[in-house]
Amino acid sequence: MSSLRQPFFDSEEYRHIDARLPEVLKALPQAPEGHISPQQAEFLYAFIRMTKPTFIAETGLCVGHSAMVMLLAQQSVGIDPCVMSVDSCQYSETRTAASWIGAHYEHFVFIEGDSKSVLQEAVNTYLRRRENLTLGFGMIDGGHDELTVAHDLRILFSFLVHGGFLWLDDFEKLLPNSGVNIAGHDFSRKWGSCHRFRGSGNRGIMLYQKGF
Repeated sequence: MSSLRQPFFDSEEYRHIDARLPEVLKALPQAPEGHISPQQAEFLYAFIRMTKPTFIAETGLCVGHSAMVMLLAQQSVGIDPCVMSVDSCQYSETRTAASWIGAHYEHFVFIEGDSKSVLQEAVNTYLRRRENLTLGFGMIDGGHDELTVAHDLRILFSFLVHGGFLWLDDFEKLLPNSGVNIAGHDFSRKWGSCHRFRGSGNRGIMLYQKGF
């Protein structure tokens, strides 16, 4: 019986999403724990193109695959790419990836640290420095314990523009992550407007749209 786990994919499997993506993925460090699947990347790319957020914040850069999907998607619809990523740098590859992305995208902002300590101040400072921007999309994919996930959802929700979206990664996977699931369900019960999506293999997300 085949395993649900397929942590790595060939870069050519992403070419249909954006012709630039395979070369970008090859330039980034090897992911130590797996990375976004082609199916998830296609959905994320299309979603960013459709919703057109001017500013994106994410927790959990890892080696930057999701960040690059979002930056390329913004660029493809004429938006000046602007993504802030927060990561505690558990892996040395994360700093290498952040440096590479920052060298290619002027408005990629990397914040090293525990999101519970640095996320709120980082987003607050950036939005006050660039008052023409609003947070239209937040991705939560950093620490997967209940406390960190709940914190990241709460903070990004507090800055999210009305009509903006939050993407909670690894929600309700077939091989469950209890911290993500508990925090996600608590958030959903409080705010509603959440939808669960499950992809092929061991993939799952929750999407929330802020309505008030």
